[in-house]
Amino acid sequence: MADEPAKFDIIDNPSVAESYANKLIAASFDGGAVVITVGATRFVLAQSADMPKEGSHPAVIVTARLALAPAGAVALNKLINTLIQEHAHPSSKDSAAAAKPT
Repeated sequence: MADEPAKFDIIDNPSVAESYANKLIAASFDGGAVVITVGATRFVLAQSADMPKEGSHPAVIVTARLALAPAGAVALNKLINTLIQEHAHPSSKDSAAAAKPT
């Protein structure tokens, strides 16, 4: 069954840092890996009394880079597309379960 995903034993490492991002900064492919750089918007004041100037933009601070083998990038793309489809078209079973009082 070529379409079945490989089975792995997943070992969670609780010391792995989690990073928040709300901006995609860059994505590139160098022939060997897909590299995704993400960041978070922040307005950093030089002094606490400084006020943002009209028309100024907050800084986007790089928070993480993820380098994936092509197969990993394809798997991530497939998973993200599935999540988007499920969010855009929730099944009636999920809607009924959410509406059912507990």
